[in-house]
Amino acid sequence: YELFAIAAAVLGGCSLRGGEGSVIGVIIGAALMQVLQNAITLIDWIPDNIQYAVIGAVIIAGAVSDEGFRRFVLRRRAGSP
Repeated sequence: YELFAIAAAVLGGCSLRGGEGSVIGVIIGAALMQVLQNAITLIDWIPDNIQYAVIGAVIIAGAVSDEGFRRFVLRRRAGSP
């Protein structure tokens, strides 16, 4: 269950480094994770092990997008007078 909770928080916009995020974002992330989990369950030909791989991919995508957004904001601030 911890993997799903972490993925929901990351999907909701919380930073893995801490200090950022909102309650409404986590709620939306949890809802999206539940939809993703239900979709995987409804597709019978996907093994259970693949479900964990998909959740792991969501966490990695969230971490990569968080870092990319952070770098974008830093570049934008550095370019502003």
